[in-house]
Amino acid sequence: MSPTKIAQLTPEQEAVIPSILEKWTRVFCSTEPSDYQKAEAAVKTAYAAMGKPEPVIRFFSSPNAARLAIFEPKYPRQTAQQLGVPLLMPFASQLQEQIGKQLEESLWHQLQIQVSSQALQNLFQLRTILMWQSQAQFSNQHLELLAQLREQWVRQEWEQQQEELRNQLLQAPGGQLLVEMGDSLWQNIGESVWQNLANQPFVKWGQQQLQQNPFLQMLDVVGFAYYGLLLPSLEASSIALLDFCISVLNCDHDLPQWQAYQSLLSECGCVFPFENTCIICDRPTKVSFDNEHRLHAEGEPAIEFADGYRLYYYRGVSLPEQYWVQPHHWQARWLLEEHNAELRRVLIQGIGYSRICQELQTTELDSWREYTFLKIDSEVDVEPIYLLKMACPSTGYVHAMRVPPTMRSAREAIR
Repeated sequence: MSPTKIAQLTPEQEAVIPSILEKWTRVFCSTEPSDYQKAEAAVKTAYAAMGKPEPVIRFFSSPNAARLAIFEPKYPRQTAQQLGVPLLMPFASQLQEQIGKQLEESLWHQLQIQVSSQALQNLFQLRTILMWQSQAQFSNQHLELLAQLREQWVRQEWEQQQEELRNQLLQAPGGQLLVEMGDSLWQNIGESVWQNLANQPFVKWGQQQLQQNPFLQMLDVVGFAYYGLLLPSLEASSIALLDFCISVLNCDHDLPQWQAYQSLLSECGCVFPFENTCIICDRPTKVSFDNEHRLHAEGEPAIEFADGYRLYYYRGVSLPEQYWVQPHHWQARWLLEEHNAELRRVLIQGIGYSRICQELQTTELDSWREYTFLKIDSEVDVEPIYLLKMACPSTGYVHAMRVPPTMRSAREAIR
């Protein structure tokens, strides 16, 4: 490691940043089928870098195919044992910790901003979106399996922490005595205290929330393992940042970890790493974005896999099946029935205020020349909708635009 920390970039080094962002954008945007041999080799390299034995590797055509095959078990306990403990992939955090020490803090923060690309982050989010999307379809079997995985994960984490603490104490003066005292205390009073704590109402409430909410379970169990590899914004920035620091600034790094990290992201679609089994899903065959790099397509899937699994998005918002038509077929009355505020927002964007004004009941509050000041009577958004309707005298075309609810007249709204 260089004794002098890198404090600033040369113009030549700074000029390389766009090409690195473009490189990883291409990786995350790829719709080419995965090369299974390369993907398998990447997984084996990653497990070796973590000091784990080679897992059983299972390939699926999409995250949905994996969900149906893996997460629809008849016997959740046995399935959880076959999968093993969900694994945290530590590559990004460990490499960042190692490389960050070689740069001045100000340059490190500057690079984190410079190498952060919204397009890249959105592409990276695709990988997590695919699993989030599946959570709505979770059954009781899914929840029971997740509970089993969580139990395995918590037990292993607890045992590892105990072992680390025990080893640290044993190396300290008097450590042996402290360890023996700790064992004695736990045997005599620890277990009874723990049982009493587990019966407290707030602990039971937390467990109940966890059991009833698959999203929380995802975060708590598979989510942690998943996020260890695929945390959206952090990872999207980190892979480009690490690449720049290693390939351009020549920072010292753990080569096996870096190779494993690059290979996983380059060769695999979604990866679900467990101690005994690693699940790999193929890349989508289609991914569509709008000009702000948000997942988006109108009347057709924004994401589609070779096996037909597809997802619809409108300006970055996931659409339920009833809205899978062109926005000009969307109906203003849907706003009255939709309880999700985010979906109501995109419905308003897609339908447009002119149609909303025509199809929903409105109250005329004021008028001036060709302008009419209206209020939508129904509660279709988080705050009342006031509109300024304008009718073109020559074409008769009616246009409406939303104005702040503080407006009180047509003339005021025009300003």
